[in-house]
Amino acid sequence: MTGKLYIVGVGPGHHDHMTFRAKQAIEESDTIVGYETYVNLVEDLIEGKEVHRYAMTQEVERAHQCIDLAKSGKIVSLVSSGDPGIYGMAGLIYEMLAEEGWDR
Repeated sequence: MTGKLYIVGVGPGHHDHMTFRAKQAIEESDTIVGYETYVNLVEDLIEGKEVHRYAMTQEVERAHQCIDLAKSGKIVSLVSSGDPGIYGMAGLIYEMLAEEGWDR
């Protein structure tokens, strides 16, 4: 079974500033992973979901868990601050996937 991994930016600090698509990704997800402070920002959007909260400096562990959960068939949102493609977790996720031979 193939899952999905969304890397979701929560904007500048409150989910009212998130994009519609970011909120859709969280809604679609079974599982939420992120730095505890960022997960707390979307607390009211993740009720009933499996949630994995991490401390600061555990970026590699978060990334590995997201990839493993998606490979197991889960739909996962990795919650990141701001724009995760510029200053966030996207680069680390792409590096790990490239090391595993992923080429999309």
